Amino acid sequence: MKHINLIMGCHGHQPVGNFDFVFEEAYERSYKPFLDVLERFPAVQVTLHYTGPLWDWFLLHRPEFVTRLAQRAQAGQIEIMGGGYYEPLLCAIPERDARAQIVRMQQFCETHLGVRPRGMWLTERVWEPHMARVLAQSGVEYAALDDAHFLCSGLRPDDLYGYYMTEEEGEAVKVFPIQEKLRYLIPFRPVSESIDYLKSLATEAGDRCVVVHDDSEKFGSWPFTYESVYEEGWLEEFFQALTDNQEWLHAVTYRAHLDAQDPVGRTYITCASYQEMMAWALPTQRQRELRGARAALAEHPELNDRCAPFMQGGFWRNFLAKYPEANTMQKRMLRVSKRLERLRHFADREAFQEAEKHLHRGQCNCAYWHGQFGGLYLNHLRTAIFQELIRADNALDTLAPRTQSVTLESVDFDGDGQEEQLLENGKLGLFLAPHDGATLFEMDYKPGAFNLLNTLARREEPYHDNLATEEEEANPEHEAHSIHEPFQPKERGLASLLYTDPCRRASLRDHFFPEGTTVEAIYRNEAEELAASPQASYGVVSGTASLCMEATVPLCHVADGALRIRKSLELHGDESVIKIAYDIGNESSESFRGVFCPEIVVNFLTGDAPDRYYHSEDRALNGLLLGARQTETALRHLSLRDEWQALETGFRMGEAIDFHLFPLETISQSECGQERVHQGCVVLPVWPLRLDPGASQHLSFTWYVQRIAPAQDK
Repeated sequence: MKHINLIMGCHGHQPVGNFDFVFEEAYERSYKPFLDVLERFPAVQVTLHYTGPLWDWFLLHRPEFVTRLAQRAQAGQIEIMGGGYYEPLLCAIPERDARAQIVRMQQFCETHLGVRPRGMWLTERVWEPHMARVLAQSGVEYAALDDAHFLCSGLRPDDLYGYYMTEEEGEAVKVFPIQEKLRYLIPFRPVSESIDYLKSLATEAGDRCVVVHDDSEKFGSWPFTYESVYEEGWLEEFFQALTDNQEWLHAVTYRAHLDAQDPVGRTYITCASYQEMMAWALPTQRQRELRGARAALAEHPELNDRCAPFMQGGFWRNFLAKYPEANTMQKRMLRVSKRLERLRHFADREAFQEAEKHLHRGQCNCAYWHGQFGGLYLNHLRTAIFQELIRADNALDTLAPRTQSVTLESVDFDGDGQEEQLLENGKLGLFLAPHDGATLFEMDYKPGAFNLLNTLARREEPYHDNLATEEEEANPEHEAHSIHEPFQPKERGLASLLYTDPCRRASLRDHFFPEGTTVEAIYRNEAEELAASPQASYGVVSGTASLCMEATVPLCHVADGALRIRKSLELHGDESVIKIAYDIGNESSESFRGVFCPEIVVNFLTGDAPDRYYHSEDRALNGLLLGARQTETALRHLSLRDEWQALETGFRMGEAIDFHLFPLETISQSECGQERVHQGCVVLPVWPLRLDPGASQHLSFTWYVQRIAPAQDK
């Protein structure tokens, strides 16, 4: 009789910062019912992995679930797989943090489940060769990768029915290939198709092993899967089929197979992930080209079988070039990690451990990239990352208190070969890029552990291509399918909201527009720029409590004409107030007429909640919501209020001026369809500027952040 071994694994994850109701729903629709069914089939063995955010939530809200898992693990029905506790991408964090995250998970499993994991789930199956050493040094025996990793590294499909040894500097780890075909069969196709496929792979020797390991959420949390997997009984039928066919089909764990079989051989895996991830990491146009090349190749089946594995796209680190906002988060995290390492041997272990936990939480991968859905585009996930990193810094401040009330540091913060400027006091941390328009791209309010400038530019994404067609041809049928397949838009008219920003959205990006330019034109990026100021490169004049930057920018329609701009920011003591001043001179032989609009972008997470609105001390704005797109005239004061977070940030001007206001909204893919996501509010002070040749004008305002009473206290 022919035999085959099946390793079935599930990976459960919810990101740091996700809403509590999402955890609750995933538990009720996926994690708990899966275990309920599994317990009725003792002959079926599975491997389960849950990430740290889930373990934390289980202990707090469903401790009985942890107890049940521990019982099944100690009985041998479940193998618990380890990993980086807060689900970091190992390629994106320092090796010391990777080892610490792995050990944190191992210690948790030993303490709460009574077992020490032998293997680890590799986040998003993102592999780089050095990881073999990191895993081996952390006591990890094995990991699971996609079959795509092995195929694009030179192995053939028939080679992928067992595990391999790989190593780095002699540090070895075992790697299993996950079968893509089974990932798409389970649980979306009839059970019989999976059983027939496994039967076709069985051999007389019976030493083959097939691995299917995928998201736990596909068993109940993905759209329409709860109905098919549980209400219609797919999972029960599958486990029954495994039980009925156990004479030839052996549902085993990684541990059991490792103990029974030798490795197939030794191999070396290139930088890779699953196929979709490697495509997503490419720039948008290159994704389109890859998609077209794959489609053309698929028209020649024989050639496709030989060549398709080598058309792998990019690799994960390209996201840091594709999205500067992701790069900012990652470099901010690295900065905290380096500071933590410098303070590792301080006596106050409690403060150090608190800082390290916040750092580890701030390394949760989801907000650092974007593929088919969610991720970087979800502003609450980015907010959580910054919150954890600022909290880590706050904890480290107790280990090494500030010696100066205000500091100014020049450093290549983001690895672009240009020096950024970090102006900081006890309340605010300001991150500026002189070479990119002297813009302010991060503003940390330390008492609230909140980055007010956590915004995202509007970009073209490949899934936008078919948005209008999908709106017209929405499929109302409710059937379970993979989340990699297209979904209908969540609302009509999204195609009309697709705008592309020419550069990163950051504050103090300076615009000179013609008089009469409307807020609508600016919102649509149709406004005429009179000077090449938005991305001008500034020189830096440093001070102690202030930063001054200067540039001469060409005028767009005056030969040899230019404006001289001097921009300064000043902090004092422990105040959460920035004094901002501009001196603008006309170095042209012609008079300049226009309006000056220094762009300010603030993200309070939503534009349509009644507890988030504009406020002015000059007159009532009647609850003007942050999602408004309009112009407010003749104001000396304007602020944005967030009663949910009890925060207000505002601007006091030296004179009454107009303000253009509009929301920054992206159209992105989620698990349930394309949707608009609020990425911040754009506030544009409008100063009339009339400069004769050689004349200059001084403009100034203050920007403050303060606590306000939360909504429930009003």
